Amino acid sequence: MPLYLDDAVPPPMPRAFLDVLLDCHKSFGTEAVNPAMVIGLLRERLLPLLPDVHKSLFDLRGQTSWDSLWILYANLATASGGTDKQLMASAAVVSIFVRHTIRPPREVDFPAYLELASFARMADLLDLPKAHPHVGAQEVATPLYAFCRYCWLPQRSRGVCEFHSTKSTSRNKEGAPLCAVATHKQVQRLRPAFEKELSRLVSAEEWQFHESEFGLAVMVPPSGLGYWLKERRPALWQQLEAEGRKGEVRVLPALLQILYGDKGVDVAQSIGGSVHLLTPTTARAESWLCAWKGRGNWGGERRGAGKPAAPGRIKDNNQHDQ
Repeated sequence: MPLYLDDAVPPPMPRAFLDVLLDCHKSFGTEAVNPAMVIGLLRERLLPLLPDVHKSLFDLRGQTSWDSLWILYANLATASGGTDKQLMASAAVVSIFVRHTIRPPREVDFPAYLELASFARMADLLDLPKAHPHVGAQEVATPLYAFCRYCWLPQRSRGVCEFHSTKSTSRNKEGAPLCAVATHKQVQRLRPAFEKELSRLVSAEEWQFHESEFGLAVMVPPSGLGYWLKERRPALWQQLEAEGRKGEVRVLPALLQILYGDKGVDVAQSIGGSVHLLTPTTARAESWLCAWKGRGNWGGERRGAGKPAAPGRIKDNNQHDQ
């Protein structure tokens, strides 16, 4: 498919960036456009408009795809901080290329497990192991990174964990993880905000890592876990404080109890001393908590909406399905 520029409504941008769109549209003509053609023209026409410090964003790894171009868009938007007009315009140009090379416009979601791809790239640069741990007995072991689509827990079946399935009977059990406070309908409603926050966090963190020339401690360190949580996962740290566990000498067991409930002991055994393996999990948990806390008043004044949360847990004013 060609570039359907007539379908797009470019936001206000400097003339030089608008010219990139117009010239590329003319260059493509009626020719079908693929991701490799797009990144080639972007590097030729868009890249010279940016300062050198931002050009590394266009160093895409592996075979160029619409997903990798969408990640480029997210990285440009994140790096702009909402104020850098050049980066904001660049992000808009990339977005138009991705979405408007098909009719109707392409609906693009971030690739599944964006946080795992980012983790693998950073682990490679730091020469750290990036094993995919399994939890439980070998014959019934569950991949730690086979995340539920709605949270950070390992999925049980059909992409959903035991707490967020439509038939869950585990949600209110003692020893449940933090995210079990939310019902299936609530996590369905929360999912767009959760995924948006996750994409923002992961993209920003990897960008900061590259900007620091691989010196920023974005991976969970083998020591100083409490400091790292406070610095890089503040919502999770606040939850530890709410649970009254911030003073514990061993922060890891307290964190795993919050993340996995009674199964935290199994997770500790699966990761051994490689605490950095929790980086993708904590990114999901941090993003989920931020989305949950920012969800607004879903319950309104309906009956049961104000049911109090259990002591020390995150406050849930919506115990009933929406």
